[in-house]
Amino acid sequence: MKISVQDLHPNPYRDLSRYPIHREKIEALKASIRATGFWDNILVRKNDEGRFEMAYGHHRLEALRELIAEKAVEGDFEIEAPVRKLDDATMIGIMANENVEEYRVTAEIIDETVRVAREFIQKETKTPLSDITASDISQFLGGSWNEDRVAVSLQRLGLFDRGTIRREQLKGLSHTAARGIQREVAKVEKTMSRDRMERLEEKDGEDVTEQDRRRVRSQVQKVANHVAQVLADHLRDGGKGSELREKSLDAQAETIPEGAPPEDRKLSTIDAAAASVNAREFQRKVELLLRYQDYMSQDSKQDVIAKLRALSAWCKDTIGKLENQ
Repeated sequence: MKISVQDLHPNPYRDLSRYPIHREKIEALKASIRATGFWDNILVRKNDEGRFEMAYGHHRLEALRELIAEKAVEGDFEIEAPVRKLDDATMIGIMANENVEEYRVTAEIIDETVRVAREFIQKETKTPLSDITASDISQFLGGSWNEDRVAVSLQRLGLFDRGTIRREQLKGLSHTAARGIQREVAKVEKTMSRDRMERLEEKDGEDVTEQDRRRVRSQVQKVANHVAQVLADHLRDGGKGSELREKSLDAQAETIPEGAPPEDRKLSTIDAAAASVNAREFQRKVELLLRYQDYMSQDSKQDVIAKLRALSAWCKDTIGKLENQ
């Protein structure tokens, strides 16, 4: 069926402000259309109001519209597009899997798809949003939308909803990069919230009020937002994901006012890291070597001895530094 470009509307479940059009792909499609003409790769449905809505082909349509604006294509250009009877669930499924395999998928695209799917399931089944699982969404979307990917996105959406991370902070980042950031920020939120609440309870000896909780949430949100921004900037500047934990601690320290009293200079995440230090695993490895030392070469023995001596000296020096502070 021939349809005017002006009469085509995007998939109603695709919020283009959150599910962006990729500039590189648009330019590639424009070059292709200039060279060989417009090749149809668009699927359309006619909704109950008689509007033509696209299931897929948004990049191709945007490229064509830009060429019309540039007067490289006639303004009344019509395309030959198949019109199918597609229900809402199918429209969401097509949106979810459009370009997933062939094009770079950012965290914001994953999050928007998961959000739309969750709200659709809630609307259709009357299930509370909090009861809709990653498994439910994964099965609904199908394709490459495995449960792990959806679960990470759901956690990210929760961080957005609580204001712990702002959506724009992760804009354009890959799923892996965003996952690294949210892991560190979630630690900050959890440990800092618990520490602040415990300190309130110990200090006042009274029930914590809702006003107290809001104040703690605001304090935690401020620090978490700063950490998220620092980590996102670090990755955009070419930094390594393996450095995120150290960068997170640096960012947390930056939020402490200069001249703050010792109690207010404490970082709950550092306390949590200190509590997790366990020498037993190292001891087990050395004990295993001792058990089988008769089967070790002399060079290996000397290497282990040298490492233990260096570690012993370092431990002695570090203990001195901690005791003198």
